[in-house]
Amino acid sequence: MKKFFLGALALVFLTVISCKDAANKAEEAADTAEEAVEEVAEKVEEAAEEVAEAVETAVDGVPNFDNADVQKYVEKYEAYMAEYAKIVESKDMTAFAGLAQKGSDLGKEAGDIAGKLSGDDAKKWTDYMTASSAKMQELAKKMTQQ
Repeated sequence: MKKFFLGALALVFLTVISCKDAANKAEEAADTAEEAVEEVAEKVEEAAEEVAEAVETAVDGVPNFDNADVQKYVEKYEAYMAEYAKIVESKDMTAFAGLAQKGSDLGKEAGDIAGKLSGDDAKKWTDYMTASSAKMQELAKKMTQQ
């Protein structure tokens, strides 16, 4: 009976010790995973900053298009963005609501413009609209933070 009791006791101790080892290994794995996640988050943040800088640079220079209709649209869109930025700075929600129709009209017109783009203009258009969209998102974010 003593041997059975001592054997059972030894088995309990081995189980407790092995559980501690498993818990330590799990904790180490969690720490390693956390470090990896932090590294990835830092790299993503750096990449986002680089993209934001590239977008800002692209928006600063409005391209010239061969098609006069496309160029006229871009000038209207630039005026819309300037008005949007002014409203965001003034925090005038009434004026902001008034921009909805202009934005809708510009969106419809953009669909018409897309059919008039030549090969070189199509690339400029895509780059310009991508950069402009990012700029508008930043302005919208400012408006919602207020």
